[in-house]
Amino acid sequence: MKYDETGKLFLCSCPKVVGTVLADRLWLKEKHYVLTSGTMSDGSSFEYFKNELGLSQLSKHIQFERITDSPFDYAAHTRLYVPNDLPAPDNSEEYVEAITNRIVELVKATNGHTAILFTSYRLLQLTYAKAESRLQDYHLFKMTRSNRGAINAFKKSSNGVIFASGSMWEGVDCVGDILSSVIIVRLPFPKRNVATEAKKSASKNVPAFIAEYAVPEMLIKLRQGVGRLIRSETDTGIISILDIRAADGGPYAKRVRRTLCKYPRVNSIEEIRTFLESVKSPDYFLKTYESEEN
Repeated sequence: MKYDETGKLFLCSCPKVVGTVLADRLWLKEKHYVLTSGTMSDGSSFEYFKNELGLSQLSKHIQFERITDSPFDYAAHTRLYVPNDLPAPDNSEEYVEAITNRIVELVKATNGHTAILFTSYRLLQLTYAKAESRLQDYHLFKMTRSNRGAINAFKKSSNGVIFASGSMWEGVDCVGDILSSVIIVRLPFPKRNVATEAKKSASKNVPAFIAEYAVPEMLIKLRQGVGRLIRSETDTGIISILDIRAADGGPYAKRVRRTLCKYPRVNSIEEIRTFLESVKSPDYFLKTYESEEN
């Protein structure tokens, strides 16, 4: 049971195994289907997608799949920053402080033009509260569960900063310099709910659940978030992942690196500044917002 945007209670349901329903009602019919998306694979194959949607129940000789490279020049137009000096994700004051400090550094290095993607509204609120007074040179926007207008307001700004979650992770286009930096605070693992608990119960054990469901789901969501940055052939910018589990030596470093292999790595804030200076015009770095207090 959930509440809608007006506060009314409503009842919803979902089959535990969607793939079986889809196979029976769609894939096993005598029809042809074409499925396309930029994030159907986890960066290496379609196996997770096919298992989830029931396509693995079909004979392989009637399936055709292909991954086509993007036309965008990621090597020249992007950089990936994954620092290895941040604390592991938790709910401590020290963790929130460390994450906030790095976000402020990154926003100043990129002169705003930033979307900060969170996996929880609680951490978003805590970080925003700590960063707000330190980012008065930029127009700040904060998404909430009911504030859907924040994305459109951000798009209309010149070098704004949006603290975002939910719908900002996918399906949002911000073409041009308005969005030149995407900061992913935590790896977007699936949240605990009825569906994930059903998946865990159906798995052999917890490690199998993580490997077969949680990690592929996270990688697809990560690719969706990262995909907000480059939306045209002329877009340029920075991807930052502030989760130590994705840094060198972290438990998911190899999978994340393989998924985002087309993004060249940088190792410092200074390298980020140097890269942006090489791909942006001087106007990009102009201060364009005065806070009401100033």
